Amino acid sequence: MPHLPPLGQVSGHHSNNLPGTSSPLSRYEADKHTTGILKKKSTAPTFQEVDRIEAKLWHNRLIRFCKKRIKRIVHPPPFIKIRDLVDDLTENSPDKDVQKVLAALKLHTGQAIKLHQSVDGKLGFTDGKIPVSTKTMEAVSNSIKRNGMEMAYEYRRKGEKLPAGYLQQILIPHIHQEILQAIRYEESSQLSSIQKQIHGRQQYYENPEKCIKDFLEKSGINNEKSFTFERMIEIKKEIRNNIVKSIDEQALLTHSKTLIDNKATNENQPLVTIPKLPEPGKTDHFIEKEDSRHIRKLSSNKRFFAKTHIKDIGNRIKRNVLRNKRNQMIIIAALTAGSIISAIIPPAGMAIGIAVTIGLVIDISYISFWSGSTALWRRVRLTRGLKKIKKYANFDYTRFDQASDKARKKLIQKLQYRCKHKTFTQIYNAYAELEKQAIRLKEMAAKEIKTLPESIAFEKEKACYRERRKKLKSNLFFFDKLIENLIISRVILENRNIKDLQKLWTEKFETMNPIKRQVLFKSISRNKKLIIHGHKIKTKNSNWMKHIIPNWLIRLDNPVQKEKQVNSALESTKISKSFQSAGVMKELAQKLFYRQIKKTIYSNLLRVLYIAGRGFRNVNVTPVFPKLTIDGGICFVSCFFAEMAADYKNTKINEKRMNKIGKGEEDSTKQLFGKRVRTGREEIATLRALAKGQVEPMVDHLLESIKSMEKTGEILKDSKKRSKALGKGQFGAMSDEDAAVIILEHAAWQQLLDKEINSTFSIFHNLIQEKSSDWNREITRTLMAGSKQAILVSTVPDEHIRRHVPQTHQGAGAQKPHQQTAGMVQQLQSEKFLQSIRNRISGKLIQRLRRGEISEAELIQEIASLNNRDELIALQYWVSKALEEKIYQQHEDTLKKCQRIINYIINNKYH
Repeated sequence: MPHLPPLGQVSGHHSNNLPGTSSPLSRYEADKHTTGILKKKSTAPTFQEVDRIEAKLWHNRLIRFCKKRIKRIVHPPPFIKIRDLVDDLTENSPDKDVQKVLAALKLHTGQAIKLHQSVDGKLGFTDGKIPVSTKTMEAVSNSIKRNGMEMAYEYRRKGEKLPAGYLQQILIPHIHQEILQAIRYEESSQLSSIQKQIHGRQQYYENPEKCIKDFLEKSGINNEKSFTFERMIEIKKEIRNNIVKSIDEQALLTHSKTLIDNKATNENQPLVTIPKLPEPGKTDHFIEKEDSRHIRKLSSNKRFFAKTHIKDIGNRIKRNVLRNKRNQMIIIAALTAGSIISAIIPPAGMAIGIAVTIGLVIDISYISFWSGSTALWRRVRLTRGLKKIKKYANFDYTRFDQASDKARKKLIQKLQYRCKHKTFTQIYNAYAELEKQAIRLKEMAAKEIKTLPESIAFEKEKACYRERRKKLKSNLFFFDKLIENLIISRVILENRNIKDLQKLWTEKFETMNPIKRQVLFKSISRNKKLIIHGHKIKTKNSNWMKHIIPNWLIRLDNPVQKEKQVNSALESTKISKSFQSAGVMKELAQKLFYRQIKKTIYSNLLRVLYIAGRGFRNVNVTPVFPKLTIDGGICFVSCFFAEMAADYKNTKINEKRMNKIGKGEEDSTKQLFGKRVRTGREEIATLRALAKGQVEPMVDHLLESIKSMEKTGEILKDSKKRSKALGKGQFGAMSDEDAAVIILEHAAWQQLLDKEINSTFSIFHNLIQEKSSDWNREITRTLMAGSKQAILVSTVPDEHIRRHVPQTHQGAGAQKPHQQTAGMVQQLQSEKFLQSIRNRISGKLIQRLRRGEISEAELIQEIASLNNRDELIALQYWVSKALEEKIYQQHEDTLKKCQRIINYIINNKYH
């Protein structure tokens, strides 16, 4: 996604900041520069995203379902003997566990395989043959790779009960193995144990199986049917309190041990020992990695009737109602007015009540019918548009000829339609759900979690928040693609004829008397031909030419002044009252015409149904013709002007709110009692309404400007040929007036497109990105505040370092252990670089990080607040070196996150 430059600076951003170019861009140079940017882009993600969306369409799902059933009938899966299947899977399984293979087969084949429990508690099967497809075999292989606990969770996620004998043969041995590994880990890491754990461990060694069964019975798991996730968490709690902590929890506590600060500057300086950190805040119910994965999969909302999906549908309906209050009020007013008029002027021989009822039923049916048909037609166009997007995205982005222009124009048109009728609403809904989820997660993280349900609910909220972020990013895809292609087309458009325009300016106007030149351009700018989509050039200011002519033609003494006043270079032309009235009457006539057509079609459809119901006996088959009734005409005209006035008022309110959003000011909204500050969701809704109305005119202007630039190119090409034939230089055959028109048209188009691309359209996109990032930082900060542990400590225990120091023979030249360690540290590239920047801001930040005095959230916050490019580059270099060294392996994720943030700040703030 290309970075949007400031308002009115798209031209300067792409033509003046190119490395190694001091003169204006020629077409080749512009194409070469843009090619360098676009070579990194790939059309593959477009195909993947379109395929993902198409896979979710209901008709594609139905087609896939039917294909699978037909394929299963025509080509059924082969029948394989169960014994051969078990032998084959056992042979390829690393641990060759027959019981796990049987459990995996039962999980994915359902009733096709019959399992039973033998006298010794082992899982057995009834030999026979079962149909096994390739998909089933893949699922079975994946389940075998998981441990016994994860497979049990998989049974629960599918709503299945564990097969008889699973506890005895799979789960209990797995728990026993986990306890032994945790004990060995505790001994190697030298973590201390409480007296209760020491006593429980002695009893466990006497009879491990009986001890585990006692824990199972104590938590309520007497057999496979009573196995639940919550009860398993209780068992782990009992094991942690009575025998040993889990490896996951011990790994967290390892960070709290005595740590070594690797800042020794010579071999004689002893290593500095950091005081013991406080233990991380935790609940009585520690959520391990496998438990967290299970909760995330439960919260992934892949099921259609998931609770979250149903809740989201309700929220979307509520937002739709609130967003379309104006249309709904007008419809209700029209129905009420129609009922009243029907009561005043009822059909002959019909009672007033019956007339009102029939009129209401017909009107409501008419509105429902056309709303549904419009939505259906729009959905058909969106579905076909996906195919077109995939088709038009398949062209070479590095080519900038007219063939690629046509493909890009088609792609922009299809993206524009999808964004207007689908993507804007999807983005708004996704952000609204993200904000509500973030608020709930923040409130929950701020509270102290004590019970098991609270711990599970908290993990579910975190999983849902991650899903919301992914969904928002996915919904931004087509919007990003639209902005990307608009800016690419805008840059190509600006730079395609730049070399000829530069020569035209040099030959015609560079040496011309400034006063004469300004008079000439001023007279041309007042010509009606230079009104570009209702905009004309301002000529009141004495320096107006510096505000409209590109700065590669006129060298400015004060570029800052141009940047500030570039928005005032164009102004809208004044429209007379008669012209405005004519436009309103034209729109009224068009809407009335289309309404009559739709009403006639609807009436004839009802007549066809009536005739079909009577069996074509004794009925008049003459179709209904358009007819304008008095009551219908009065309601239509009244509602037309009411809708126009409401739309005008609503637009003005939204524009006023947008100005406050752009300035960063808080705005308030009315409620039942007083006022309240508007939420981020409401601000996004305001920008959505404005951006949705601006995207279509903006695309139309871009396409018109492309046609205008093609025409300009033909004129310049023809002028060069005529001038060469007459021997008058390159553009001698062109008059000064025609040359001024070409230059002013080019400049006006560029500034109009600058204004539209960087208007509400881009503000909407930037605000979405900004607010979602703010919420992510806020959530990260809140989650980190709930834990006392240091997320990143790039030091390691003394024993760990000594294990990596080669042993030397004792003698006169033998080094002491701490001298060996210091020598090893000095050989690290990151350590060498740190010594050179230890007194700089970046060096001090790294030292605080190594000593565990700063958390990940605080680290990111301090990096973002750095306003010195040199310090950021120093941090970037140190992180790159640290990632190459083994002692930082356990902190690789955090270092990579810091690296991404530093790269982002440098690329977007200093380039």
